[in-house]
Amino acid sequence: MSVVVRYARVARVHALGMSVGPILCCYLYCRSRYDSLNIMAYIFVSIAILLFHLSVNTVSEYRDCLKGVDDGNVDGPRYRLVTGIVEAKYVLRLGISAFLTAIASGIMATITSSLILLVPGFVGAGLALFYSEWPIGYKYKALGEIGVFIAYGPLLVFSCIFSLANQVCWQDMLISIPIGLLTMCVLLANNIRDFDFDLGKTKTLPSVMGLKIAYTILFSSVHLSFAIVPILIYLGLITKMGFIIFLAYPIIFTTIKTINSSKFVDVFGIIQAVFCGLLAIGLLNK
Repeated sequence: MSVVVRYARVARVHALGMSVGPILCCYLYCRSRYDSLNIMAYIFVSIAILLFHLSVNTVSEYRDCLKGVDDGNVDGPRYRLVTGIVEAKYVLRLGISAFLTAIASGIMATITSSLILLVPGFVGAGLALFYSEWPIGYKYKALGEIGVFIAYGPLLVFSCIFSLANQVCWQDMLISIPIGLLTMCVLLANNIRDFDFDLGKTKTLPSVMGLKIAYTILFSSVHLSFAIVPILIYLGLITKMGFIIFLAYPIIFTTIKTINSSKFVDVFGIIQAVFCGLLAIGLLNK
């Protein structure tokens, strides 16, 4: 196994698709609503978002390994790091390097756009840094879902749209709700799957609120994400072609068969990816 492949496995590079989809949707959305776009600033913001995501993945893997969080039976960080796929110290270095490079890219975005981008930049850096790091480590305090919703919903959409158009209105932010909720559901599904293993080791939303409430939040969030689509169409934010998004709706029902299995998380990742892909198609026709 090559060094690149080993790092890619530990850093879960495939999961970066959860950032790529929303970033692309923001570009297509702005292209249909605004005449003048700052592509250079958008590129720097996009790079920063992807690198913050990579940093969170790798540093979180490192911290989970130290805390004994996640289960080796489902190919968790303890399995990947302890078995020597990549030495833990190098994983931490990769995470720190990605974080610092993301900061640099964010600064470049500010230079090519506006100082206003410093605000979401600082918030994003804080959410990424303290996701699993001391002194907060909010993912270990049952706040991971809230952080993910903010990061991949309002924060990501505001950063991308503002970098492109140098303005954002309240209607623009509506598109962030389904994107943020569906991305949050991937983490929540992961915590539900690992419920038994996490007990006594860390606090997650399911372990604090119970599985029944966690499942209610999970499926309510998915249904709400699709329920917002007609509102977006009614307000003219996306065309009637946006109804194509509902082709992804039946995927929800396949989750029932995967409960208590490792594939449970994958299905919610697929829902987020397909939703963003179909949303992009709806925006292409605007």
